[in-house]
Amino acid sequence: MQTIWLIRHAHRLDFIEPAWFETAIYPYDPPLSSQGFDRAMHLAQAFASIPIDRVLTSPFLRTIQTGSPLATLLQLPIRLEWGLCEWLCQDWTPALPKTTPIDQLMRNYPNIDVDYQSLVMPCYPETLEELDIRLNNIAQKLIHHNCDHLLAIAHKGSVLGIVAALTGEAGWRNYDLPCGGMIKLTRDRDRWHSSLIEG
Repeated sequence: MQTIWLIRHAHRLDFIEPAWFETAIYPYDPPLSSQGFDRAMHLAQAFASIPIDRVLTSPFLRTIQTGSPLATLLQLPIRLEWGLCEWLCQDWTPALPKTTPIDQLMRNYPNIDVDYQSLVMPCYPETLEELDIRLNNIAQKLIHHNCDHLLAIAHKGSVLGIVAALTGEAGWRNYDLPCGGMIKLTRDRDRWHSSLIEG
């Protein structure tokens, strides 16, 4: 049975230190808070005995940091997938957000797969309709990713959009998934079933 675990990144630093944004080199790429790092370690422990074949994250630092302890524990590379990124809304960011460069990331996260090529590339600025198209596209790419147990760490909107795309349940798009919240998708023939796991 094919399984996809979708996780929203853990708690981010600028949620508790908004002034961080004013002096940050990459203000739209915040790291996790201490609470977020604790959640990332908890996730690694929770998945220690759960079969996972592949780990994907969006290219944003907070998703990489959320997935790093788990990927390290499972001895799996982290694949950076732009199709999982958050909504690239012009009202939120004045340009395509600059993320931490790969050479800097590799110093702390050497298990990033530098040869991986994103399955889907977003556009900027992105309308809601374009976001839905992207998330439908990446959802289809994920289920044909040639593995039985995939884990993807992304952002609230992208997690919920992928769940809605695969289950056909549009109501998911309005759910307030907390930081570190998880949704498990299992495939039964041609239908996908969702299970919310927030703990």
